[in-house]
Amino acid sequence: MQISRTNLKKHHQFYLEQYLSNCSLNNKSEHTLKNYSVDLVKFLNWYEAHYRSPLHKAKGDVIENYKHVLTHGAQYSLEKKKNILISLLFGWMTIFFKKFEHKTHIQRPLAVSSRKRHLSSIKNFFEYLKQYYEDKNGRFLINPVKEKIHGIKLKDIDVTHTPMLTRDMWHSLDEKLFRTKERLITHLLYFAGLRLHELCQLRFSDFDFESHSLKVRRKGGKIHHFKPQRASEIFYLLKIHQKDVKSEWLFPTSSGHKPVSSRSLYHSIKKLLRKTGCPSLVSPHSFRKACATNLYLETKDLLFVRDYLNHADAKVTQTYIDQHSLIKSGVKIQ
Repeated sequence: MQISRTNLKKHHQFYLEQYLSNCSLNNKSEHTLKNYSVDLVKFLNWYEAHYRSPLHKAKGDVIENYKHVLTHGAQYSLEKKKNILISLLFGWMTIFFKKFEHKTHIQRPLAVSSRKRHLSSIKNFFEYLKQYYEDKNGRFLINPVKEKIHGIKLKDIDVTHTPMLTRDMWHSLDEKLFRTKERLITHLLYFAGLRLHELCQLRFSDFDFESHSLKVRRKGGKIHHFKPQRASEIFYLLKIHQKDVKSEWLFPTSSGHKPVSSRSLYHSIKKLLRKTGCPSLVSPHSFRKACATNLYLETKDLLFVRDYLNHADAKVTQTYIDQHSLIKSGVKIQ
């Protein structure tokens, strides 16, 4: 069952809208805002189903109970409000009243990385409320999410690593693609190392034909300017593609008024990968790992690769570089 924010109590809706508006003002991307909204609506609906006390009184035991739900799954009842209108017989009086319907919600167990993200969303939400309200009305004096108590350790055993798109896979894919749009998508993933949601949000105005540079809205709303590898090929494909598209967006929906969704583009790319015989675990993110690995093998400069992918920490960049490729090439990360 899809959980809607409109089923939330009004003050919880207010807190949520207030927090998301603040995130938007701080240049959080649409992708990030959507994830925050989904995570927090789910949490607030669960909270309303289990607790009568106000949200500002939530303590660590609430988070511990919710963490258990995310880990093991649960089934609980949600109240859905319906406005009912009744006109009396003579039509001179109209009565409104609310009818409450109970719907059963099934929460399936989440993977470790999803639980970690979920709790991070809740922690940031409470931290905002704490900073905003603690000096105004004495509410939200503590953040109930405690890193040491509620943190989830992400171990290798819990992770299914995204495989890298090997050079053989890339050549096989590249040889079988003839449509300009498909070639532009794969070139931007493989040579520019873009994340999927970054690719979806690209506009034609983000490309500078004079300098062959690209403007990308990165995670957290940061703007990153850089010149992609194989820029001449990318801009050649872009010029052809631009003639066929009547929209400001590089990859618009059929209406042309908004960009294609990450979900839709994900399935399109997976379809291309299946056609060329790539393993099922290979995904759009595999292109980014390939970009990181190939760039490091070429430059031997970890900080350059970090800046190219716009990572905050070189340790994150290291996880993108395929160790088997390094061993095969006799290269070590320095």
